[in-house]
Amino acid sequence: MEKMFDSKMLTSFVIKSSLNIYSNMKIGGDATYLLAPQNVSDISSIIKEANSQNLKILPVGGGSNILFGNVGNRVIILDAYLPDIFQVDHKIVTVSSNMKISSFIDKAMQHGLGGMEFISGIPAHIGGAIHMNAGAFEKCIFDYLYWIEYINLEGKVIKIDCRNLEFGYRTTSIEGFIVRAAFKLDKKTKKKILADKEDIISKRFERHPYDYPSLGSTFKNPKGKFAGQLIDECGLKGLQIGEAQISKKHANFIINKGSATFNDVNELIKIIQETVKRQKGIELQLEIKVIN
Repeated sequence: MEKMFDSKMLTSFVIKSSLNIYSNMKIGGDATYLLAPQNVSDISSIIKEANSQNLKILPVGGGSNILFGNVGNRVIILDAYLPDIFQVDHKIVTVSSNMKISSFIDKAMQHGLGGMEFISGIPAHIGGAIHMNAGAFEKCIFDYLYWIEYINLEGKVIKIDCRNLEFGYRTTSIEGFIVRAAFKLDKKTKKKILADKEDIISKRFERHPYDYPSLGSTFKNPKGKFAGQLIDECGLKGLQIGEAQISKKHANFIINKGSATFNDVNELIKIIQETVKRQKGIELQLEIKVIN
């Protein structure tokens, strides 16, 4: 890891590393600009510098839903070295965007605060979960979100009440890098929180394939339908290209059985979309982000 000082004197770090380390799919090559800022000022400076060079930015946290291809000259901003924040004020919990969901739920539980156990088992960071409005079991993260602080695409720090944000099924209007957020949680006993968390995780392991790397649900569920069921009904479950396979356990998961490449996974995605469109008349929309 080496310190980078360019003409703009960006106080950040350039990481010499492969992107496959930062993706749950374990796929990804090298990046020209892989940066790990240490504070809000760093992020703001990086974004402004990227803008001056007409470079796109890509915030990356847990990498739980990003498929990396050729990222080109995108400026990839990691949250790994940002300060950890966890503060409790009655039912309001303020947390840094780089905290893992599992850690957040466990820490809140120690204060007798819960309600968000429904996202237990999702291997994402808080920032990424907010960006995509993560959810399960008919609940979503915006049900508990109070406010967020983020750095917009111009490098400006903005704190905004969640009521002023647009959000929907696995989507939000947030454009930029989330730094921290506050949630209004429920008073619950530790015993109840733990039981609910373990129940959710048990259901996930029962339904989802966790024996191989994946990005979770590949496609959004169409209204009134389940993407996995549609893919299964089209006879695609188990289809394999290279080392990438449509999971035999849950057809909305594409797994990496060893050394799958971006092209392997991307080809499966295309086959799924084309087949479901042809047989069911439904256009499946990606839930994961494909960067290429």
